[in-house]
Amino acid sequence: MRRLLALLALVAAAVGVPSARAAPADPLADVQKVLDARTAAVAGRDRAAFLATVDPKAPADFRKAQAQEFDGLVSLPLASFALKATTEDTGDLGVGLAGRYGGVRVFLPETRQIYRLAGYDDRDAVDHLWLTYVERDGHWYVAGDADLDALGYQTDKQLWDFGPVQLQRSEHVLVLSHPEQAQRAAALASLAEQAVAQLGGRWDQPWSGHVPMVLAGSVGELERLLESTVDLDKFVAFAAYGVERDDGWVTTAPRIYVQDARLSAYPPANQVETLVHELTHVAAASLSGPLMPAWVQEGVADWVATGRSTSERRPAGGDAVLPRDYEMSTGAQASIVRAYKESRSAISLLAARAGVGAPSAFLVRLGAAREAPGSVDHNVDEALKASSGMTLDQFQAAWAGRR
Repeated sequence: MRRLLALLALVAAAVGVPSARAAPADPLADVQKVLDARTAAVAGRDRAAFLATVDPKAPADFRKAQAQEFDGLVSLPLASFALKATTEDTGDLGVGLAGRYGGVRVFLPETRQIYRLAGYDDRDAVDHLWLTYVERDGHWYVAGDADLDALGYQTDKQLWDFGPVQLQRSEHVLVLSHPEQAQRAAALASLAEQAVAQLGGRWDQPWSGHVPMVLAGSVGELERLLESTVDLDKFVAFAAYGVERDDGWVTTAPRIYVQDARLSAYPPANQVETLVHELTHVAAASLSGPLMPAWVQEGVADWVATGRSTSERRPAGGDAVLPRDYEMSTGAQASIVRAYKESRSAISLLAARAGVGAPSAFLVRLGAAREAPGSVDHNVDEALKASSGMTLDQFQAAWAGRR
């Protein structure tokens, strides 16, 4: 077959048949130059240079949003900042989009925004941006960021994308809010410092001791920040981080997000308890793994937040089966609350049987299984045996009978 194709090519050349056009060069390197220019503009606080990378034919609303993004980025205490385009996971998703941009060449890879907030991040935060790039007159530009929204690929948004950001610094916490929420941000920083102090006496694993906290301007704004698929009115705060799989399983820098319409209605002591819960998630972020069920993560966090009891009984109701992941976020609020109490009481049992150090040892052992054979239950079973001597079946039966 190869010889036949070669012969046909020779014949075509001999008789003057035009050969097929060479495929256009891969634009990835040229697009990366655009991103490098944006990175340099942020570092140099050069607004004009940043906006020069935006498609000159982009709608006014997009250009305004890009300007606001720049203003937000340069208001942050950035220890590092970089932008990277990659096609390794997704390829080029811009096929069929040329018509939206006047028929010019279009390229849509994954773009990653990688940065650290000085003094508060001990590892990279990574935002996934679905930027559309277009080529006009031999130059590449950023032309859009919402072409894949209908497919569920939404560009990550941060607080500064919704308006000016004000920073409230304390020893361990950096609160990001809009200027009109500065007073509440200061109160949250004080409450968070109390929570950090409480966590220090209850958490026995190393962690950075610092975290950014985001106070959204509204529930709707928070929904977009988190790209939430659950009813946020049922929750008060969230610890969030991502996972990068380029080299194993690496968690990105965590953040605490506050649903303040709910949290601010609680007495101060309850607000601190909530923040201890979220701080436990932050402290355990680097220990997390893909084989850890929600009842372990939430159970440990709630157990730490409520004082590490060894005598809590299984709550009434339910089916006496350890909560499944979906039970922690969907359904009636009463059932979600019960699932959290069930998880906490299970961790209380573990501490009673194997000591107050057992829950974190269990979490560490389970989180270390990044790529392991068997189901989640199998790996939970192995981690339980290592940290307490009980199998999952034995643990389940003991917890079900602990009334």
